[in-house]
Amino acid sequence: MKKTTFLLPFCILTSACTSTGTILGISEQGSVKMDYVQGAFDNDGELKVLMNDGEQFFGKFVQASSSEFGDSLILGDALNDDVWVLNGSDRVSSQTHAQLISSQGNTMECQFQLSKPDSGIHGGGIGKCFTSNDQKVTVTF
Repeated sequence: MKKTTFLLPFCILTSACTSTGTILGISEQGSVKMDYVQGAFDNDGELKVLMNDGEQFFGKFVQASSSEFGDSLILGDALNDDVWVLNGSDRVSSQTHAQLISSQGNTMECQFQLSKPDSGIHGGGIGKCFTSNDQKVTVTF
């Protein structure tokens, strides 16, 4: 508990709770490198893709999520009392979408299926990207 209490203010005061990494992929033209940055409490982040021919794409990825807030009635507890509980929940999806653009004016759209949605893109997954000039990129991370 003390560790969590210390870590949360540390994350808020610094950007130390940011996840960064590299995803390697393959296209018809060769290898592809994707660098990402995602905050520990964020459902989105930045993505930079370097194609084998040197073209770079920059953009954003967003992990689908939903929030639910409301009242729940829990009937009976250990003391046989009726209890009202206020609750809220956030649900994150394993589906993630990215849109990127290159300095040459080409676009790229990606769909990722995350292995561990609560961990974001850092938790791994699989995906496919398609460019406006008909290149397909397949990734496993």
